Amino acid sequence: MLQPPWTIWITGLSGAGKTTICKELRKLLEESDFAFEILRLDDVRQVITPNPTFSDREKEIVYFSSAYIANLLNKHNINVIMDSVDGKGEGRKVARKLIKNFEVISIDCPLEICIERERVRTDRAQIENLYERAKMGQIRIAGFGYPYAQEENPFLTVRSDQLSAKEAARIIFEKITGKE
Repeated sequence: MLQPPWTIWITGLSGAGKTTICKELRKLLEESDFAFEILRLDDVRQVITPNPTFSDREKEIVYFSSAYIANLLNKHNINVIMDSVDGKGEGRKVARKLIKNFEVISIDCPLEICIERERVRTDRAQIENLYERAKMGQIRIAGFGYPYAQEENPFLTVRSDQLSAKEAARIIFEKITGKE
């Protein structure tokens, strides 16, 4: 269980199920009257970099800005869930330095399943064909020809290929709140 206010960063490859799990987690937290906000970094990116190139510098700006926002929300007793790949782990490093009560939850899923999920994804945040574009060399995607900094000691690891989004959200909810 985490003592509020907390920030959790839900990380995993593109297509691992982070956003879908966050939607289910939102329902559980709303039912429990938690003060929280979900910072979906794909949405933050659309404001900060409306025509994303996915350069390392651009990613750092999005990650660092989001960590700063999460820290501000925590100062106002609002719990925060961050939803992003953070391939190099730089955003998580900054968040650890800024945020007092910060943890990482890793969503693990085989790459082949991630590619298929991303291909048929309906909630794209105006970001489409990620793996196809990476295959053509237009962008770099963590875990697909570009390194992915797997979290060494996550607060929790969830296998999204073995659990439904609802089951994964329930496990996360119980771990962060101590409630069943």
